[in-house]
Amino acid sequence: MTRRPAAAATPSTTLFAMLASVCLMGPALGHAQVKAGFAPNESQASTRKDLIDSEFSPSRNMFTWCDSQGRLWLGTVDPVTGNILKPTYKLLDEDAITPKEMLITTNGPEWISTATGDHVVYTKFVGTPSVDTAQLALVEGSADGTTWSAPQLLGAGNAPYASDDEGDTQPRISYVNAKGQHLWRYLYDESSEKKVKGMTATKQPVSVRFVKGDKSLVYAQKVKGGTKQVFKLALDDSKEPVQLTFDEGEKDARTVPWMWRAPEYNNKLVLMTTVNENELRFYKGDGNGNWAVVNSVTMPAGTVVRSPEPFTYNGKSYVSLAVKSDAYDFPTAIYIAAVSPNAKTKLWKISDDTDLHERSDPEVFVTANGPVVFYNKYDPSLMTGDQTDPARCSACSEGLFRAASGL
Repeated sequence: MTRRPAAAATPSTTLFAMLASVCLMGPALGHAQVKAGFAPNESQASTRKDLIDSEFSPSRNMFTWCDSQGRLWLGTVDPVTGNILKPTYKLLDEDAITPKEMLITTNGPEWISTATGDHVVYTKFVGTPSVDTAQLALVEGSADGTTWSAPQLLGAGNAPYASDDEGDTQPRISYVNAKGQHLWRYLYDESSEKKVKGMTATKQPVSVRFVKGDKSLVYAQKVKGGTKQVFKLALDDSKEPVQLTFDEGEKDARTVPWMWRAPEYNNKLVLMTTVNENELRFYKGDGNGNWAVVNSVTMPAGTVVRSPEPFTYNGKSYVSLAVKSDAYDFPTAIYIAAVSPNAKTKLWKISDDTDLHERSDPEVFVTANGPVVFYNKYDPSLMTGDQTDPARCSACSEGLFRAASGL
């Protein structure tokens, strides 16, 4: 999750930021589309303040996260209600990643789909935490999820992101090395490591996502003239990256592109990118290498997109996302966007935002009664001293929350 620093963090300027946010966000979010028969909602899923940046496995009905002490955990979700089942927390690693160390990794643990079920990949430091001591780590679960292996080190690397093809016999991870170069490899074969062609090194890790249902990955990169466009790279040494977007607008300035097989387009590949930070733009290929825009969803005035992630439900594609004030990181609301241009409602707010708090890291979990969205919530009024980021303020955390999606 990437953030823009708020205004100077003295008590007076923090108050000013909140008041300014009221002016920016109150009317703007009020102008969002209203979904028939649905109202924004919010309930607390867990009071644990250190349950941050959680990732969900639908096949296991589980979620994973790292707490404030850097311990890696598992939790269980009721597949019918979406309620977190307590006490079902299971400790996987006593020494994984602390919130402070996430400044190095920029990411916590991730699920990876394999032929033997979903497992957990993450960064683990061997020695004083730094890019030079970062190691890729793996914890494997049994088929029924009752037993989990000890942590296994897979080799040097930082901030792994994983492929998500159920039953995959060749699961993959992308990550960065100590020089900030972007790499990918097959999970169980360190010798298969390759550079992500066409992607320049970055000061901090940037996620490179694998395409679900396709042996490829997508990323955004600057082209001639300085604008970022989206590229697709087939996982084949003989292939070069292919530029997919050529239209106006900065692509994924502080987010990442996604590609998946969309059921409403006969399971053809669909690309999602953010444009100028305030628009979701969707493209579909024609099979001959040409990609055309099929839909666009613009955010309310004065806001920006954060953490968009596509999901499918009942034969349609949607996106969960956080919508933030352009000037400040709070208040924030959680939204759902429809991918299909024929959708009656393209964008609707599902959470509250009247309390001026920050909501971040939305994650969808599909229950028997429809999708719910989990997210973290922070109270920026509790920041002290020179703090500028509620999500880095342990006293600001209010725990894990959830909202019904309206689907």
